[in-house]
Formats: sequence, C-alpha cells, structure tokens
Amino acid sequence: MHPTTLVTGGTGLIGGEVILTMAREGYYVRALVRARSQALATRRLFERLQKSEAYSEDLATFIEPVLGDTTSEMFGMCPRSLAGLGAIIHCAANTSFEERTSDNILSTNIGGARQLVQLARRAAPRARVVFVSTASVATTPEHTCLTEDAPCDGYSNTYTRSKREAEQIVGGSGLDTVIVRPSIVLSRGVRDRVMARSILWAVPIMGAVGALPIDADAHVDFVPVDYVARAIVRLAVKPKLNHLLYHISAGATSNTFSQLLARVVRQCPELDCIKPLGRHAKISPRLRERLLRPLDAYLPFINADLCYANHRLAEEIGPEAKAPSALSFVPPLVAMISLREALDEMLRP
Repeated sequence: MHPTTLVTGGTGLIGGEVILTMAREGYYVRALVRARSQALATRRLFERLQKSEAYSEDLATFIEPVLGDTTSEMFGMCPRSLAGLGAIIHCAANTSFEERTSDNILSTNIGGARQLVQLARRAAPRARVVFVSTASVATTPEHTCLTEDAPCDGYSNTYTRSKREAEQIVGGSGLDTVIVRPSIVLSRGVRDRVMARSILWAVPIMGAVGALPIDADAHVDFVPVDYVARAIVRLAVKPKLNHLLYHISAGATSNTFSQLLARVVRQCPELDCIKPLGRHAKISPRLRERLLRPLDAYLPFINADLCYANHRLAEEIGPEAKAPSALSFVPPLVAMISLREALDEMLRP
C-alpha cells in the first residue's frame, strides 16, 4: 500500500488536480482545508474536485479532508492527521498580484513555508516535501529560455518576492525537499468559469483597450493544470531525484503573444481589435487610467519575452515532460470569459 500524502491548497487550481492525480494512481491523500467545521471542509473540497473532468466518485475513498490552516503552528492539524505521512505537497498560496493585499500574501506564502518546515521536522522528518513555487521568481536576463540555475532576480512584485523567500526557507531546511516552479498555469480540464478567468481575464480587457504596449514576438510560457499536476506527482513519489529544483513549463516550445493571439481570434473574432504595438508604445492616458492600469502587473512579465527550460523534468519523467501546446487550450478558455466577467475580475482585490 502507498503511504499517505498530505496536500495543502486542495480547493485551489493546482492542489485540486494534484489530489485527483494521486487518488487515480492509488495514493491515499489527506487534503488540508481551511473551514469552520469538518462538514464544511468536506463540502468545500469535494465541490472543487467535482469541477474537474478527472473526478469520479470512486476516487473519494482515497481522499480524506482534514481541518487546518497553513499559517498556524503544525498547520492546526490534530496529531492523528499527521501520522504516517510519506510525502507533503504544499500547493497552498496567495497568488494575488495586488500590492494592497501584501500583508496577506506574505503571511500565507512566507509564513506558510515556515510552518511547513516545522511540521515536517516534527511530524514527518523522512517525508518528501514538495514546495510549489513559480517560475516567475526569475525574470532576467530577458529574451531567453531560463534554466533553473538562473538567479532569482529581475522584475518582481510582492507575490514573486514572497515565493523567492519561501524557496530559501524550504530549500535550506535540510529535509528531503524538491521545489517545483510551474510557469503560467491555466485551468484546462476544470469546468469552472472563475478558474478559467485566472490571468486570462486580462484578454477581454485587452480587447476593450485595443492598442497595447506589448511586444508581439514576446514568448509566453503557458501550461495546463492537468500536465502540472502529473509532473508534481511524479516528482513527489520518485524515490531518488537528480536535482532539488525543477521547472514545469513549455520551455522552448512556448508560443509568442502574436501566435497565441492569432489562434484566440479564430475562436473569438471580436478580439481581432487587439494590437500589440511594442512595449514602449504610448497609449492614451485616459484609456490607461480606466483599463490599462490594471494590466500593468502583467505587462512586464509578458514583455520580458521569457520561457523556462524543462530539460531537468524530461530527465526525470521522460515523455510526460512534454507540455501540450498552448494553442490548443488557451482559445477555448478565453472563449469562456465575457467582458463583464473580466471587468468584475479586474476590480477584485
């Protein structure tokens, strides 16, 4: 029988798919859920899992929701829930780019990393600890395909800075850790309009703006969440790994903004008005104030023209490391998002 794995962030995009991937392969999972009661934790978790095309009722016997909070000591878990852990996969994170929520971002991402290390040392010192970070902790040098050896440097915001610090906490713990850095993760295979809007809400807003200070030839490294979840599970259960850090990315096969836009326009002709004019293009101040300013958090990451090499992942898991083409899954996700929904998402804290 496989040992039990603790997964945090199970009601989120990546964590939910990790739980289902493990359950399909016969692993027992304890899914940490923040809730007021056990009944509510169970409801929240399975409401999320049932949105996935990978869900089936027979998987429920492998999944145990447990109450907890990653910012609390020992994750606020009871001793029974900490027994017999063979691996811990920490997907929980605050992924907001909003600087006004910086205190919550720091407490969730950095504080959560500290609590993760403390929990593993005391309750599961021999467990494999997988920490889910983000490839965007490194954004320099621009116009290249970055390897995992690139320094954590370049353009950043509170979210990426918090992930840089959290990586240092986990990587320096002396435990059996592996840090995974997905690139931009999208919700292929998840039947949920809210999750589809994550990041991609910016596309209908771009359509409302029209002319954009974006380099048409800049690469954007998108990956679908089902691919990311499979890679995380492979790294979590493999007895021995050659590295401590892996990109989960499209790498050299990533597409440019213009390639993605052309394919999106095929499915959403109304977005043909999007015109990438180059990163230094001057846009109407009034228009910038109303619509373009909310996109400012994303534009530097797009214009950096980066992809993230995935040779290490291919070395560990073979053909499964080949990422699906973003041209196949980005357009249908964009088609799910109305301008009204995008505007609502833009105004959320």
